[in-house]
Amino acid sequence: MKKSILALAVLGAFAGAVSAQSSVVLYGRLDNAVTWTDPGSNGRVTSDTTVGESVFRLNGHDVIGGSRWGLRGSEDLGGGLKANFVIESGFNGDTGAQSGSKLFDRQAFVGLSSKSIGEIRLGRQQTLTRELDLFSGDISGEGELTVIDTVAPGRFLYQNFGTRVDNAVQYITPNFGGFQIRGLVAAGEGATARQQGVSLMYAGGPLKAGLSYEAYADGPGGDGSYNEVMMLGASYDFGFATLLGSYQNTTDFGTALTDTVLVGGAQVEDIQAYNVGVMVPFGAFQFRAQYTSSTMERDGGSDLDQDKYGASLRYSLSKRTQLYTVVTKRSGDDDEMFSRDTQVAFGIGHNF
Repeated sequence: MKKSILALAVLGAFAGAVSAQSSVVLYGRLDNAVTWTDPGSNGRVTSDTTVGESVFRLNGHDVIGGSRWGLRGSEDLGGGLKANFVIESGFNGDTGAQSGSKLFDRQAFVGLSSKSIGEIRLGRQQTLTRELDLFSGDISGEGELTVIDTVAPGRFLYQNFGTRVDNAVQYITPNFGGFQIRGLVAAGEGATARQQGVSLMYAGGPLKAGLSYEAYADGPGGDGSYNEVMMLGASYDFGFATLLGSYQNTTDFGTALTDTVLVGGAQVEDIQAYNVGVMVPFGAFQFRAQYTSSTMERDGGSDLDQDKYGASLRYSLSKRTQLYTVVTKRSGDDDEMFSRDTQVAFGIGHNF
């Protein structure tokens, strides 16, 4: 009898140790909003809008944060080494449809990490420019006031290299007094350009700051580096409010990007963009406001300016559930090309 009790105790301890060394978590978000869009009196006609006519719709994707579900896990390999993985799938909350052509269109990577030697990740991952947006470049974290917006065909504010990239290898250094360096290379595998970049981020007390460089290289339509993007962002939490500012400069588009940056019949040579934002918490509420502006410099010396500004109010019903409302407006030169002018949204987001 005593031997049986001892055996059960040993097995129980072993099972507890195993569960502590390995874990898998199911998580996600469901975000739906009723939106009203006014294309403006000079707005560009699209498949679902006409000039001067507003549109109501239920938007189930990419308001505060895209609806998604995912699995993430970690296994303790001993000696401070861990194996980690993330697979994450986006979907449209209003229809239940998969949001992209891939099942795990958001992230799908596996890696090894150690506090002393850093972390390496292999697979589909977020771009370095997006990581900086989430960290200190966008007061809404590419959410309801996102700087990543195409205000008219070929006319974007900031860019983030498509949010995520396939076939990527990323190395993240250990944390050195708040500083951390990331390096990423994504193989084009003969079908697309290679993507590569490096970033430096700092987090210490109320201050967050980061600098990133990302570019394409040796694509099917061009040799060498092109679409080179340098970005700087910083935020400071004063307690009563958080202030944020960022700057992005894009140069050397190259012939491989002609179709996407041929604006008004002229090749874009350079884009200068900046963003300022503020977040004010009060009780269960969070107020955010942001202004983003960019200037496209074209061949021949002509420029095109575009702006976006807006505000949002979030109310937390709990740690996992939020109500929110958002108002955004876009403007700029040659406004008959703009695909929308004013947009208002009321939504519910739930994390699980």
